[in-house]
Amino acid sequence: MVAPYQSTSIRSPSATSIAIDPDECTCLLTHPEPKKPWWHTLATSEALTLLPSILVGCFLWFGIKPDDDLSLTAIHILAVFISCIFALMTTNVQLPTLVLTALVFLSVTQSFQCNDHTTGESIECRLCGTPSTSLSGESFMYDCDATQDAFAHSLEGFSNTVVWLIFSAFHLGKAVELTGLGKRLSLYLIERFGQSPLGLGYAVVFSEILVAPFVPSNTARGGGIILPVVQSMAQTMGSSPSHRPALGGFLMLLGSHANLLSASMFLTGMASNPIVVAKSQELFPKMGFSFMTWLKGSIVPGLVCALAMPLIMARCMLSSPEEKMAFQQDVVARARNELDTMGSLSKKEKQLCAVLLACLAFWITSGYTHLDSTLVALLGLVVLLHLGTLTWKDVSTNTQAWDTLVWLGGFITMAQHLSNAGASTFLGTKISNGISELGLPAVPCLAAAYFFTTFLFSSLSAHTVAFIGTFMEAGQALGAKPMVLVLLLAYFGALGGCMTNFSTGTTAMYYAPGYVSRGKWFAIGFLMAIFYLVVYFTIGLGYWKMLGWC
Repeated sequence: MVAPYQSTSIRSPSATSIAIDPDECTCLLTHPEPKKPWWHTLATSEALTLLPSILVGCFLWFGIKPDDDLSLTAIHILAVFISCIFALMTTNVQLPTLVLTALVFLSVTQSFQCNDHTTGESIECRLCGTPSTSLSGESFMYDCDATQDAFAHSLEGFSNTVVWLIFSAFHLGKAVELTGLGKRLSLYLIERFGQSPLGLGYAVVFSEILVAPFVPSNTARGGGIILPVVQSMAQTMGSSPSHRPALGGFLMLLGSHANLLSASMFLTGMASNPIVVAKSQELFPKMGFSFMTWLKGSIVPGLVCALAMPLIMARCMLSSPEEKMAFQQDVVARARNELDTMGSLSKKEKQLCAVLLACLAFWITSGYTHLDSTLVALLGLVVLLHLGTLTWKDVSTNTQAWDTLVWLGGFITMAQHLSNAGASTFLGTKISNGISELGLPAVPCLAAAYFFTTFLFSSLSAHTVAFIGTFMEAGQALGAKPMVLVLLLAYFGALGGCMTNFSTGTTAMYYAPGYVSRGKWFAIGFLMAIFYLVVYFTIGLGYWKMLGWC
């Protein structure tokens, strides 16, 4: 009998025996991976994927001629901004890298609006130090330093209060995830409503809505808190992408769409929502759009969508009797067991509850306390750090928050200077003229166009930053009713993400497990898009008319 690992002897000419392990012999048969040709490396390089975006930017930079309506600086900012957006849609380059590159390029080329130190007039940075003539006929030199001032202007967005509100919100959401409070709330709803697939679907939807006011990051809320629970429910029911995927797909689609719906219902439901409010206050200062205004306008159409959504998803995903009956009742028992295992509220959960409720109270009563929403969020974060609920390591390692701080601050800088240079007004005027020439009603056309342009983006925040100013200015030029226009744009900014599996980080995470095919995801997404438009253009407008807003 031969031993399994008996060595083999090889005799050299000198009759010396050398023992060789069979595994080593096997290794001798393998060949190193052939080196890839240079053209393959070039074709897959990051630089080559950016080439179309660079060509788009160059076409706009050199192809558009300045005139009285569009200055050279406005053209340059617009070219870089659109090139950056195009790269976002067509490449895998990280968003902070794209934005920082754009800011540095605009700063080096002095493509910003500077302020004349003597008159305070906003001028193109490229004109600093050049002669000019005042209205009275006197000659003078523009008093500004193009190089230094352009660089200073490139950093303006990072001091924006909206950016710091979002930054703080990410860390509050991290605390909800780390303490287990979000999971506890979701399990409690599952225990109460999980007697059937439909009941479980409502538990997913309303757990999102319940947590949304406290976690202003839809990605942190959906991906970090709700998705793990949804996935565990699907596994408990014996559903996997390869075995009975319909049940799991039903829950995954519900979780994804509920995340977008809850993001639309609250001012603090999504990172980019405060940007809508900031722009509306800039264009329509007498309107007074607050946290409670947002919630008051969304509560009726939002709840209608929340009640109908599980029914629509069940119709699409659980159409056969077998799928409807193949539900295991131990889901409720599993949730109850997990709650029992978690025990009573921990000290950190109690601390977090107190801080979040205090923040929510201050956000709701901001009209009386006059405390800025950003200050309230930062105050909540500081209190959590001092209580030990969060540590600075939790803050410093929350890469999503820091990434957002960088790219959103940069986007806001470019969007603000687009407006300062007159480019946003120019685009808004062109859109309004197009709608006016076609004889179309302003509000529904602008709102529907804003909704469907979300299809082109892989970031809801980027879509909001790119288009919210343009569409509001177009509505202003067309004489649209400000309140109705702002409400529709505010809610459609999140709901428009329903059409694709890449519109935001949460939809990508719900799609990733593979319960739903890409084709079905898109088909159901467009069905939901039509549903949202119908609800908000009928029930929404009717409800707002009752409130006297129309």
